[in-house]
Amino acid sequence: MRRRVEVGLERITFFSDGVFAIAITLLVLPLTDAEIGPGPVAPQLVELLPRMLTFALSFAVIGRYWTVHHQLFARFDRADARMMTLNLGYLFGIAFLPFPTSLLGGHGDSTAAVVLYAATLVVIGSFSAAMWAYGSYRGRLTRADVTPDEARHTLVNGLAPVVSFLPSLVIAPLSPTWAMLSWLLTIPVSAVAERLFPEHRAARARAQAGTPDTA
Repeated sequence: MRRRVEVGLERITFFSDGVFAIAITLLVLPLTDAEIGPGPVAPQLVELLPRMLTFALSFAVIGRYWTVHHQLFARFDRADARMMTLNLGYLFGIAFLPFPTSLLGGHGDSTAAVVLYAATLVVIGSFSAAMWAYGSYRGRLTRADVTPDEARHTLVNGLAPVVSFLPSLVIAPLSPTWAMLSWLLTIPVSAVAERLFPEHRAARARAQAGTPDTA
């Protein structure tokens, strides 16, 4: 039987934080590289609006996935080589995201730009879910206090963005605009995923209210 080699969680999280910081900084480069020529500034800023919107969207995406990454690793008490490999795949998507962001900001009507952006987010979300599925399977790498219900809840929530962005890969060849609008599915899909676990919501509400769990 192959022995599982454990890896320090701190090294993984520190390295991951560095990748997130670099990626989120690179997002703004298309804006800082834009030249504002002589003449009225307002019309030129309007021309930059698509880039500003894609920057804001990707900033929110990276910020959300950074938060999710910390929440996941707070529930792990150890890691191994396979977890490290999955984390590298996750970080690959994060590090790559500034490129499709720049492409989408300049070519929002391009099917290829929309597909590449959505596909990148699907990859990131898939690796995030895979990390949790692998680490939480039968408590392989999680803390002892992580319950099976919490593990399932976290996995379903992690898959919600993947489910939300997948349809846009099919819609984009027909209409890039409708494909981007379909990304709003993230809101109802995430809400449905949350409602699948009423016990988890009740336990969280009790914890926020400071009421002991008597279950």
